[in-house]
Amino acid sequence: MFAQKNNKYSLVCSARVADNCSENGEWFDSEEEAQEWVEEECWIFSGEGWFCNECNSHFMQNLSKTRRDKGMDSLLPDGWDDDLEVGINTVR
Repeated sequence: MFAQKNNKYSLVCSARVADNCSENGEWFDSEEEAQEWVEEECWIFSGEGWFCNECNSHFMQNLSKTRRDKGMDSLLPDGWDDDLEVGINTVR
């Protein structure tokens, strides 16, 4: 979703869950420039809108809680992923 102010355009963070959420991207003269900026800044497109890196970090740090809040635990087989492992151990 784009915000418009003084003939400038910015994409709005659709998540707004992180305490330090960016809320909006940079302001540009066109929607296309605003879109390019969020892509270059690696904002995430969820299919419903864009969310900023701060909100992405918040989701990743709270993945188990987020999954429970969204009712997605039932999608996992019993016993899977009760506590997420920190990091990836490449040699076991």
